[in-house]
Amino acid sequence: MADRARPPGGNAPGPRPDPGAERIARALRSGLRAAGLFILTAVHLGLALPALLASLRGYQRPWVQLAAFTLLTLLIMADALLGADRRGRPRWWVALGLACALVASAVSTGDLPVGDFVGTPHWTFLEIGWFGVLLLFDAGFGPTLLFIGGHLLLTLGQLLLAGDPGRQAAAGMAVSALAICTFQVAAAILARSLGDCAAAASATGRERERVRTEAAVAAQIHADQRARYAELDSSVLPLLTGLADGTLEPGDEAVRRRSAIEAARLRRLFAERDHAHDPLLHELRAGIDVAERHGVDVQLAVRGASAPVDRRLRRALTEPVLAALATAERSARATVIRGGGLIRVSVVTDAPGTEIPGATEGGDGNGGDGGEGAGAAVRVRTVRSEGRLRVEASCTVGAGAAGGTAGGAGGGAGGPGAGSGKPRTRTRSPVSAAPDASACG
Repeated sequence: MADRARPPGGNAPGPRPDPGAERIARALRSGLRAAGLFILTAVHLGLALPALLASLRGYQRPWVQLAAFTLLTLLIMADALLGADRRGRPRWWVALGLACALVASAVSTGDLPVGDFVGTPHWTFLEIGWFGVLLLFDAGFGPTLLFIGGHLLLTLGQLLLAGDPGRQAAAGMAVSALAICTFQVAAAILARSLGDCAAAASATGRERERVRTEAAVAAQIHADQRARYAELDSSVLPLLTGLADGTLEPGDEAVRRRSAIEAARLRRLFAERDHAHDPLLHELRAGIDVAERHGVDVQLAVRGASAPVDRRLRRALTEPVLAALATAERSARATVIRGGGLIRVSVVTDAPGTEIPGATEGGDGNGGDGGEGAGAAVRVRTVRSEGRLRVEASCTVGAGAAGGTAGGAGGGAGGPGAGSGKPRTRTRSPVSAAPDASACG
């Protein structure tokens, strides 16, 4: 049975991100990360290092300042190496980097006398905030602002513990903090804005690709519907027109057979829209259902695994079989065999007078179009003997496409059976069902 409807032309691919937009978004993020790393390196080497070296002799314990500077240098180098693969920063690395930066700042600041908090010796105050700007870029503006504020509070607490700096020193420190933090916050805002632009570019690319996919699917459906209408225009519409204007007699046996054949074709066209595990078998069962509705008992045997088959090839394989099934009178036996690079669909009915288009009596002939990529034409053969008609449509394809296993699946018009290695049959009413070797090829 069909699971769900699918586009007539096959399974259409879902929308994929636009490569151009994704490339732009990745370039923006990568550029922002490189820019943040460059600013932090410039501040670290161009401002903090000269301040450290100029005040090195004045520190009580110079090795503490050098250790803090070395730790921050290692953090910058490690982040640069992590950014070389152009992937996002791991959360553990962000947490570790921020913690190390705060520890370095606390240790370095704790070694300063209260009078040096505003001066050149307090070199860590120049750059610790930039670590937050760099490492918290992907986290957003809020966490960056929280880190900068937390560092300010930590420094203020150390200042109060060190002693009373006096009004003038406190005012100078406030101005210095305002100037430094303003640049850091502005950089964080700019980085966030550019990050939003990158996200918008990526979203725009996805939306554009979605619209393109929908347009392609709509065009494919429209083209398929026009092709179906052309088929109906050449076969079904003339029949309906003849019945409507009285030029064709509904009681005429030839007209009734023609109507049955067209009904089977219509059911097959409808079945082509369904998503089925085995499309060839599913479309064949649509024709079997038409025959059963006319009181014909149909047995179906299937051997070989299901495999993808081109739609035109399926049509060419089922067309002569559906014509025979549609004109059967009381019983029919259909067989589908797949394996060894061969697909064979055959039927034996009790209507030997049926004309099968494109068939060769007792031999092989080209009975249909092999379809796009099919690789071989369909050969149709008919045999009339002892009041029975045998129709066989076969073609040679790649071994993988024909289901190269010997296991089988069988069932009637209701659903597929499990692969068991033997053909399985389904009977609606008792009929003569002696095995016919020719029916199975």
